[in-house]
Amino acid sequence: MKRSRIGLTAGLAVAVLIAGCNSGGGAKPSKTLKELGKDEKASIKVVYWDKSYFFQQYGNLFSAKFPNIDVQVVSMQGFYSDGKDPDEEFKKLIEEEKPDVLLFQSPDMFEKWANDGKLYQLDDVIRQDKFDIENILPSVVEQIKAKGNGNIYGLTPSFYGQALFYNKDLFEKHGVPLPKNKMTWNEVLDLAKRFPKDGQGDNRIYGFAENASYAFSDKKQVAFQMMNGIGATSGLSFVDPDKGAVTIQSEGWKEALLMTVEALKSGAVFAGSDEKFDPNKPMMMDEMARKDLFATGRLAMTVGGSYMISSLQRAKETLKDVTPVNWDIVTVPVDPKNPEVSNSVSLSGLFAVNANSSNPRAAWELVKYINSEEMAKLLTKSEDGAMLSRTAYAKEREGRSMEPFYMLKMSENNLYKNYNKIPYEFFYKPFNELAGNEIQSVIEGKKSVDDALKTIQEKGQEIYIKAKQEQDAKNAKEGKDQKPAEPAKN
Repeated sequence: MKRSRIGLTAGLAVAVLIAGCNSGGGAKPSKTLKELGKDEKASIKVVYWDKSYFFQQYGNLFSAKFPNIDVQVVSMQGFYSDGKDPDEEFKKLIEEEKPDVLLFQSPDMFEKWANDGKLYQLDDVIRQDKFDIENILPSVVEQIKAKGNGNIYGLTPSFYGQALFYNKDLFEKHGVPLPKNKMTWNEVLDLAKRFPKDGQGDNRIYGFAENASYAFSDKKQVAFQMMNGIGATSGLSFVDPDKGAVTIQSEGWKEALLMTVEALKSGAVFAGSDEKFDPNKPMMMDEMARKDLFATGRLAMTVGGSYMISSLQRAKETLKDVTPVNWDIVTVPVDPKNPEVSNSVSLSGLFAVNANSSNPRAAWELVKYINSEEMAKLLTKSEDGAMLSRTAYAKEREGRSMEPFYMLKMSENNLYKNYNKIPYEFFYKPFNELAGNEIQSVIEGKKSVDDALKTIQEKGQEIYIKAKQEQDAKNAKEGKDQKPAEPAKN
């Protein structure tokens, strides 16, 4: 599913936990938090993606600032292994470790916990401590409040965003006008079609690629990802999680599929590769860089997250025989009906305090420090590529303006909105493979667009029901009260 493109970094795949808390539910927090005394000791237990990375990123600096707080780390290596539902794994971890401070990767799960009264409301303590949230990107604060019914239940030092990266030299060489902010998909693909399509081997260039790397370019999945991207821009969703219904047989998805097929058949868009890669044989960094069409100067445009900037810098340092890309960015393609918002901008890495914390002051100090102006200054030097919520420290990178990452507001109409209600196994493989096969059949002229969407709809619904039944059975076995899945009424 699309969230795999998000490029999870260690700084985002985190849960921070403080030991010694009560396990009761729904406690009402006090309106003030008394500061820790100078000699008052506290023990902080942190569950993080990697122990050494935590201390490098936050731990050493936090411990120096709060020497009376002992910090311990529990590694999360393997937390996002294939076949595991990360939301379920997160819940289990919370139950086992009984934390004071949580970091939510999923905004939907954060919203649920906030609305269930499981998180500490931070509005009062923010005012009490005069903690500056005025210089945090307004759309970040707005979305946090939207998730908490107008209140603040968490903070994030960074957010996920994407931009349209383009190769300035290729545009100038072929006399194609440079991309602009807030272009539509039609405008982006029209630019792509103005590049030559007759090159061979290393001389073959492309106007656009949904995924610039040969290493992750199975033709069926490239087609599926491209349709995803176009559909998400228009606020489309594959599933209505409240009704348990697959929703791909619609005019909106038909338009997205037609645009995808036409673009891939044009030859202007990279349609994927037949080259096979062994997933059990990791590639060296230089080999990976050589498989990247954009990094090697063979691609005019691609959509990528902010982490791509670090990847381009590493390619520049690794590929000494390749001319570094003269790149720049504009906003991702937008919906012409709603050009000020984007699904590519989303909350991630939300730190929150457990409402049942026995040491809420220590918990808040950690959350406050991680989201502070002081930390933002330090994170500007980080190489993980995350976009900082405090905009004063994210003006440019590598001499390029980062404004396109901050220009669009977050959209509530998300391709994977409420995805935590959707069975994990539905998106893990079966539905993606089904859709990819059907889209490829249209590209090859074996099926019509309408027939392909009908098949994806019908077989996709069967996959959904099966995945829901298996999830319910698993939950029942674990003692959870779940209703069996019923076929959706279309």
